[in-house]
Order: sequence, then structure tokens, then C-alpha cells
Amino acid sequence: MLRRTLIAAVALAALAAPATAAANARVGAFPNETGGITTLEQKLGEHVSIDHSYVPWDFSSWSKRVAPDITAGRTPLLSWSAAPKTTAAAIASGSQDATIDAAAKALKAAGITIYLRPFYEFDQPQGHPRYIGTATQVIAAWQHLYTRFQTDGATNVKFVWCPMAFDYTKGVAQTFWPGVNYVDYVAADGYNFPGAKWRAFGTIFADAYAFSVKVGRPFFIAETASPANDPRTPSWISGAAQWAQANTNVAAVVYFDSVSPKGYDFRLTPNASVFGAYKSWLQLPYFAS
Repeated sequence: MLRRTLIAAVALAALAAPATAAANARVGAFPNETGGITTLEQKLGEHVSIDHSYVPWDFSSWSKRVAPDITAGRTPLLSWSAAPKTTAAAIASGSQDATIDAAAKALKAAGITIYLRPFYEFDQPQGHPRYIGTATQVIAAWQHLYTRFQTDGATNVKFVWCPMAFDYTKGVAQTFWPGVNYVDYVAADGYNFPGAKWRAFGTIFADAYAFSVKVGRPFFIAETASPANDPRTPSWISGAAQWAQANTNVAAVVYFDSVSPKGYDFRLTPNASVFGAYKSWLQLPYFAS
């Protein structure tokens, strides 16, 4: 059954790909399951291009996350939390420069391309655990952080600017835009949910994608997933591959392979059909591996 599902997923996604398609987008994961990215790759029998992990503001855990990726040839995506340790106003004031400079110099020394997603989902409302300030304050903090990294020579670090997908539709995300000179990738986090909240992949990301095209930066899907126990999810994943191939400004798609803080099970490995559909992404010539 798994083999038939996997073959069907590959065939469905391939319909949207040009016959001579080159590798134009990358596939990654946040493998928050036993064994992490290494075990996931072993089970897949495939290389995962981007390894997503989360680091605290003091950057204390960065090395143990990045070092294995350097050895394995993966590109790290580091989601760098600011809250609850600091605020946008504090970052912009320069009071956090020692922490910023230490992180910049460490990542520069890593010697590889690293995707950095500072204070991700900064558009969360006041009172949310990730809220660090107003749009004006976040813009000032982002520009200050980016400038420090450039001054420190950490040009191998690529800045991923990432609001929530639905806030593009509301026009909220755009109010946090720091300017094209301070961003390497426009990104979004967007999930599919069961019941009435079920949405096609392209519907979730259409407005965020349009903004990336408008400002002239490649589009990076930093978090996405669909419920592991829903029988429609394998087709949803295959549809995501088709959409990414049809929208060529997509640079990366990173799957949230975990149970969410709110209890949604997005894990890949417990469901063979979901796992097979994700594996089909890595087998398509369009996606870098």
C-alpha cells in the first residue's frame, strides 16, 4: 500500500514539472522526533536539504545544531527567538549588541551558508509569547540586527524575514517590512488544519508569495504542515509540490515534523502515506536534495 501511495504521489506531482526541470527549490524539515534529522534521513533514504531548529536569544545551543549539518552537507535554518529575553526596543537601542556580535562572529566562522530567521512571527499580537514590540520597533530592531551582522562580516548568513501567512492577507505583515536592503528571503509560516479550517497549500501562501514577488525577494516557506491523521494530507502534500513548481519564486519549503504547542500532530513518520508523500518531494528533480 505504501509503495502504491508513494508512486501515485510522485506521478501526481510530476505532472506539473517541466520535462527538463532543474533543481529550483529546496526541501527541509523541523524533525522534532526521536533521532532528529539523522534518523529522518535514514528512514527516508534521502538527503534533506535544510535542517530547521530553534535557538534562544543567548544563542547557547547553536553549535550542537549547526555542526552536524556542516558534516552532512545540510544547510541550517536557525529560528532565533528574541522573546522573552529581550524586546525590539532593546535590540534597536544597541543594548543587545554583545549578544548579536557573538552570534554573528560564530556563524561567520561556521564557513557555510546559514539561513537565520530572527524573532520569527514578530507580527504576533501584544500579549502573545513571541510579541517583542510594535511594527515600528520591530523594523528598527531588524535593521539594527542586519547591519551588525554585515559589519561583523557574517555575509554567509542569509536573513529570512518571516511573518505569519494569514497576516499578509490582512495587510498586517506588510507593516513590518524593513526594506529590501535588509532581507534576503521573504517568508511565511502557514498550516493546514482539520474541519472547516482545511485549506489548499496555495490558498494558504498565495498572498505571502505575491508580496515576495512584488518586493523582488525569493519566497521561503519556513513552517508548514497538515494533520498527520487526516487521509487527505498525502494529497495535500503532493499538491504543495505542484504549487511550488508552478510558482517559481519559491526557494524553499520546510515541513514542521512535530506535534505543535497546541497539540496538533504534524509528524511525518507515524503515518506511512504522509511519510511517502513527503519523500516524493525529495525524489522530484525540481527540488534540490
